[in-house]
Amino acid sequence: MPERRLADRRALVTGAGSGIGRAVAIAFAREGARVALVGRREEKLRETEAIIAASGGTAVVEPGDVSRENDIERATRAAEAAFGGLDTVVGVAGIELFGRGDERVDRLSLEIWQQTMNANLTGMFLTLKHGTRALVRNRGGAVIITGSPTAIRGHAFGEFAYCSSKGGTHGMVRIMATELAAENIRVNCVIPGFIDTPINAEVFADPDALATAESAIPMGRAGRPEEVAGIYVWLASDEASYTTGSFFVVDGGQISRA
Repeated sequence: MPERRLADRRALVTGAGSGIGRAVAIAFAREGARVALVGRREEKLRETEAIIAASGGTAVVEPGDVSRENDIERATRAAEAAFGGLDTVVGVAGIELFGRGDERVDRLSLEIWQQTMNANLTGMFLTLKHGTRALVRNRGGAVIITGSPTAIRGHAFGEFAYCSSKGGTHGMVRIMATELAAENIRVNCVIPGFIDTPINAEVFADPDALATAESAIPMGRAGRPEEVAGIYVWLASDEASYTTGSFFVVDGGQISRA
């Protein structure tokens, strides 16, 4: 059997309780990594932990809200203590309030703007702040940030706050990759398209809305979280040792059509 690509790696994954975050955590464990599972809902993290354990993997649960600095700092330190350090930090956690207050700029309330920014932009900043400190202590590693096609194309009508927050995360990738290369830290971004996750549950519950969404995708269907997780594994592995500051789109061809 070939050696697993992430053997002996130690990773922290935010948003690990569901969707892409869960799929990434499971894929990392399958490839040999020990994984710290971070998220707001402990019961969902326990589900992910059980899936990993059933396959013989190792995971620890670290509940916390990424938008609260004390939470993410504690979770990062706890993961380091459990594993003896960290090699990989993956930021997936975020929210999308389409149909629940996110709107065109002139209709958007400050409350919804701040709620979105707290989770998606401040939460990512805090994850990266404390995760990078752990990687510096480790003398290198990999950071993987989750972006969005909405930060590239203006096709997400009525989601000014979400699009803006994701644009900010793309900027983080560029400056971090430049500043941290000398520290032997690689920073890259995965840009998932329309994926069957809880964040898109309302669309999947409406057959007409789902048909409209899928009609814009050249492959004609939504993606599955497992179809996105593989690129995270590759970026965390030694196979990507010369890759930093890059953006990897996994969207069934949607951006190429837009």
